[in-house]
Amino acid sequence: MTVPPLASARRPGISRRAMRRTPYGVAAAITALAVTGLPAAPAVATTQATVGCTTSALISAIAQATAGDTLNLARHCTYHLTGAYAGADGLPVIRKRLTIHGHGATIVRDSVTAGAFRIFHVASGGDLRLDDVTVRGGDSPGDGGGILVEAGGKLNLEDVTLLDNTAAVRGGGVAVLQGATGVITRGWFKFNNADSGGGLQADGTVRADGPEFTRNHARRFGGAIDHDFGDSVFKRTTATGNTAGLDGGGVDIDLGTIEFVDSKIRDNTSAGTRGGGIFNGATLKLTSTEVSGNVIGGVGGRGGGIYNASGPSTLVLKGSTVERNSANGSGTSQGGGIYNNGGSVTLDHSTVRGNASTVAPGGVFTVNQFTVIRSTIKDNIPTNCAGSPVIVTGCVD
Repeated sequence: MTVPPLASARRPGISRRAMRRTPYGVAAAITALAVTGLPAAPAVATTQATVGCTTSALISAIAQATAGDTLNLARHCTYHLTGAYAGADGLPVIRKRLTIHGHGATIVRDSVTAGAFRIFHVASGGDLRLDDVTVRGGDSPGDGGGILVEAGGKLNLEDVTLLDNTAAVRGGGVAVLQGATGVITRGWFKFNNADSGGGLQADGTVRADGPEFTRNHARRFGGAIDHDFGDSVFKRTTATGNTAGLDGGGVDIDLGTIEFVDSKIRDNTSAGTRGGGIFNGATLKLTSTEVSGNVIGGVGGRGGGIYNASGPSTLVLKGSTVERNSANGSGTSQGGGIYNNGGSVTLDHSTVRGNASTVAPGGVFTVNQFTVIRSTIKDNIPTNCAGSPVIVTGCVD
């Protein structure tokens, strides 16, 4: 029996040359029609545009972008914002998904001529993906000096520098408000200022891996990070040299849950009375994390490394160290390492050592017992635990 030849996969009248010359969206529709016999859904129109090195070009590109577009900034360009685009925002509000590749560019508010405004504002429904760019000199009269992310908004930062931004209220560098989402990969938060959260206000869902917070300042709470709501995880994060006027020279936590993994909270200072490195009033877990060299300097200061508040506050240290911190203010400054005012504390394979305070104990002060799992408290001055209302299990002087 003779087998008939296979039918051609190409439909009559549709040449390969024609397909090559046909725009992508039309080609896709023709292909679908040839295969299925049915018209295809139109392709989503997105663009990838290069933005010239002028402020007007940047503003126009953001304003005219459609959902899913990508903007490529001019390599190493500095975009000067000399005035607010609208209200307290230096650039058009982001209400759609937008990717901006910085290519080493800087977006800066011109502090000589400009009034007070932030740089980026991500509203509900907005999804800003930003990489390899410096956001500098924002000055918000409210939240988010560099970037504000409102409830329902999303922000993804990769290798972004937040430098010298100021917020009158929360989040000098970035404010991720309650109900918003933030993802931070590497990047630097430097010399930012706010009333709370000098570097970052993390009130939504925040996931960070590898950022560095250096020399940020909060007039009240959380020199590097202030966390008042939500659920956040910080991996391989460094907070060093930050300052606060009241609680939490490095980190201030009031509600929600937060975890630091493989991180360093070190050499931060509070001029207040609670937590040179960390103030915890919620749920905090430290995994393989170092809390070192922090100072609480106010009169009667408590918790050079960590202050754990009363009530439902929960502090868990797993494989972590609290060392070389100090409560060195005058009066009854105590608990150079950890000061626990009635919350729950677990030391799991962790060490508290080399801490100091004006008045004993220099290591651990607590009004209730810790859970201790193969952990040590040693080499603190003037004492490890003596002078505390309750002596932690296994602690000797």
